[in-house]
Amino acid sequence: MRLRGKGKSAERRAARSERRRTPSLREMRARLRTEKAEAKLLDTEVQIHTEAAKIRRDLRSGAL
Repeated sequence: MRLRGKGKSAERRAARSERRRTPSLREMRARLRTEKAEAKLLDTEVQIHTEAAKIRRDLRSGAL
């Protein structure tokens, strides 16, 4: 019994699967929306922490 090696079709399948697929327009738009939402969320978080720090400073200075 002879062991078979990889044939040309197997090599072609491997090469095709290794190539990177270009994202569709719909996927690119979804990624952009996600990135914008994440950036907005981070900005909001920074604003919340800034306001909280200001409130803490005001409370401390008012208590003295």
